[in-house]
Amino acid sequence: MRSTPKWSVLAAALAMATCTDKTSNLDVDRDEVERDGSRLAGGLHLGAGDESAKVYKAALARFEARAAPATTVPAAAWPAAVAYTRGVKGSSSAAWSELGPKNYNSDNPLYADPYFSNTGGGAGMNSGRITALAALEDGQTVFAGGAGGGLWKSTDGGVHWTPVGDSLESLSIGALAIDEQPGGYTVYAGTGEANTNSDAFAGVGVLRSTDGGKTWARMGGDELLGAFVGRIIVDSVDHTRLYAATSHGVYRWTAGATAWQRILGSGTSPVANIVTDLVVKPGTGGTTGDLVAVIGWRNGADTNGIFESQDGGNTWTGPFNPQGYVAPIAQGRVSLAYSADGGKLYAVVQDPSSMDNLSASTVLQGVYVSNTGDAHGPFNKIASASKLQGDSDSAMKTGSMGHAYQPGIQAWYNQFLVVDPADANHLYLGLEEVYESTNGGTSWETLGAYWNFTLSCFAYNPLGGTCVATTHSDQHAAFIAHGTLWVGNDGGVWSRSLANHAPGGWSNLNATLGTLQFYYAGAGKTATGPLTYYGGLQDNGTAKVVVGQEPAEPFGGDGGDVVVDPTNPDNVMTEYTNLDVAKSRDGGKTWTDIAPRDPSARFIAPFMMDPNNKNHLVAGGQYVWESTKGFDTLCDSNGCDWKVSYDLGSGRAATAVGASGSTVFASWCGPCSPSLITGTGFKNGIATNYGGTWHQVTSPLGTRYISAVTVDPANAAHVYVTYSGYSRRWLVGPDDPGVGHVFESNNGGATWTDITGDLVDVAANDVVITSRGLAVATDVGVFSSGLHGGTWKRAGTGLPLVSVSDLSVAPGDILIAATYGRGLWTLPVSAL
Repeated sequence: MRSTPKWSVLAAALAMATCTDKTSNLDVDRDEVERDGSRLAGGLHLGAGDESAKVYKAALARFEARAAPATTVPAAAWPAAVAYTRGVKGSSSAAWSELGPKNYNSDNPLYADPYFSNTGGGAGMNSGRITALAALEDGQTVFAGGAGGGLWKSTDGGVHWTPVGDSLESLSIGALAIDEQPGGYTVYAGTGEANTNSDAFAGVGVLRSTDGGKTWARMGGDELLGAFVGRIIVDSVDHTRLYAATSHGVYRWTAGATAWQRILGSGTSPVANIVTDLVVKPGTGGTTGDLVAVIGWRNGADTNGIFESQDGGNTWTGPFNPQGYVAPIAQGRVSLAYSADGGKLYAVVQDPSSMDNLSASTVLQGVYVSNTGDAHGPFNKIASASKLQGDSDSAMKTGSMGHAYQPGIQAWYNQFLVVDPADANHLYLGLEEVYESTNGGTSWETLGAYWNFTLSCFAYNPLGGTCVATTHSDQHAAFIAHGTLWVGNDGGVWSRSLANHAPGGWSNLNATLGTLQFYYAGAGKTATGPLTYYGGLQDNGTAKVVVGQEPAEPFGGDGGDVVVDPTNPDNVMTEYTNLDVAKSRDGGKTWTDIAPRDPSARFIAPFMMDPNNKNHLVAGGQYVWESTKGFDTLCDSNGCDWKVSYDLGSGRAATAVGASGSTVFASWCGPCSPSLITGTGFKNGIATNYGGTWHQVTSPLGTRYISAVTVDPANAAHVYVTYSGYSRRWLVGPDDPGVGHVFESNNGGATWTDITGDLVDVAANDVVITSRGLAVATDVGVFSSGLHGGTWKRAGTGLPLVSVSDLSVAPGDILIAATYGRGLWTLPVSAL
């Protein structure tokens, strides 16, 4: 969520920005998706309205990097990488330090730039995206699952959190379930974030813990590798029987089983198996109970619809076309919820027909109820986008506030639905905001507004007027226990009493939760001051972290790449999206937009400071841009200090840039979306002015995504590149992905040497030169070697098995790892 002028009548409404960007092991075949109407070939045209399109574009950018040149990421590659990593020797016994930040304040009044900060938005302390929640009946023991941050446990209702399972095969969590019995409880965690966003890691199946999360074991074999698990149900009668709703279909686990059995789904089409939800009708018996499932590919398919089994999953009927509901082809993603007595069945339904309409204001079809609890209907529509935004406390207004977004603009990505177990007419709906109805949907109250900026209670001042506290936007998970509602969203976890029916009253539970998702990070310090860190985040702006001070979000929205003056951290640049760069000369208190106007920059586009000259800046979109003004750079209607040095070509966009003195390298992709149907395929290249004039050099691997270019500050002819994706061990097809992840050139890119050696076969995201050699960031951690690679060790100890997006070296020879799900970590370079 990025703000715009708070004193303006536009209030911030033009910046409804909530973007999901990060790596994907998404296994939905892109060609199949294109045949089913999602129009992915261009990469920019899926998603209703500018906001939803941006969410999709953000996620797709990370998927492309890991899939290219194929259209899928192989399911077995990820667990193989994890297993291999566990056997790699460490560089030393020195432990990584978790910098966080935790207690990350989006409303810090010290940072109240009226154009760029979110101060006054009302969400308070934020963490990273939470996609699953479950609690014991006492309401004190709570488990939370992060999109990339793994599993967390609290024993005091969410006030304090502890990570459990940092070394699990997957830290991407899509579902949680607790089976509570008199003698104890068992926790089940479904891996693979199930929000159909391409920045989600696919999972390895379902994990089980019988000791409160201390240890975990995977259930079954490899049948759920590569799936996204969105719901786990424990049989109420036979507690050894489980059901799982996944992107590969509905699966069942029975007593004594060694594998999961698929009971709904086919092998014909990936989109035919995307089960978005599964419920058991209460009171129908356990092993022979009524199951209701929804197959709901977000772009619509003739296999979508509601399905039912009345014999515990042995046989199924459907899809139905109930009276008052929508036709199966008109139904996309759906979340279901039964009342405790089984008398009511509620459904929130996403509209697939709006996904290709860029002018649509919502993709919400509506909220429906079957007042008999029968999946065959009839259904009544109890909420629409316009009905929800009609509540005075909703921040998602149209017209006068300068935007056309309505509730449900991202219903393909964020939704939940839960019913009060004590009251069949009391339900909660999560879209971008949180809504409540106490009368079965006749009327709705907005309990968690998108933000405060568009509300009448907001007045521009550092404290944001008289608005009550709200939640972060984009709701993904909800759970009710002990009279309490917990919700998880793109900013972490909040809770409230079921007895409270007014806006506000939220308990912010993020003070000790560390699931922030970083893209980039950097740091600087004065001769006498402390190290000051900055980093760009998924939907949580740009963080500023100074040890001993409260972490702050001086720049709102999505953060991207950052540049920090190493000797004066008051000088900082950050990126919103698509090379929209801003600078601050006062440590983030005020900002100036200095973006070069590039026509086709990547969602998170590269820019950097020359390590030999901090006045020399380089940025990349379709064009390679340079400025020689450093932090004095300006770009506005009076002129622009960014100058085009080279045109990479129409349809191309820079993926990484590197510089040393006057020498610049820029890697590119174009087309960037792997597609066998269009025939264009994925292409990459490297351009440089080494030798004095710009030219293209042959890249080591022509069909993989180049994630980083690092030029030796001491020798401009000496350059490294890293590649994302996987080698030909995993990917087969018309394009050979080649072998290797790290390459070195000593002659300005004329020739390259593969120095990957024994490095794990997984996406490499960055490479930095340190005083001890090389350090490489990968999707399973950080590895180090000498300057010429070959033999690699795991850097330090104690870093979770998390994707590391970026590395940088801070003053004092401190290595910073920016992770996508577990915040920032540091390690002395001497430990490499």
